[in-house]
Amino acid sequence: MTSTLQNTFVIIGIIAIAGIGYYLYTENGDVSLQNTEVDNQAAAETAVFLQKLNELKSIKLEGAILRDDRFVSLLDLSDIVVPVPVGRDNPFAERN
Repeated sequence: MTSTLQNTFVIIGIIAIAGIGYYLYTENGDVSLQNTEVDNQAAAETAVFLQKLNELKSIKLEGAILRDDRFVSLLDLSDIVVPVPVGRDNPFAERN
């Protein structure tokens, strides 16, 4: 293929890509959402979320319960976790 023919194909390809890009750019404004059911469901879920968020924001935390005698007298009954080695150094070694 000669360089003149190759240059011609490259120029035609660039023009074609530019034309397709321009077409897609101008058609982008005409696209609209047709699925109103999803929009209505999203709006309902958003309303529920905002209602719960407002309920959480209205909660006031006070430290008085941490200074209460009943809370201070609680005992910690949790077990201490002792770290143990996991596995063997050589997994292919025979067990004794």
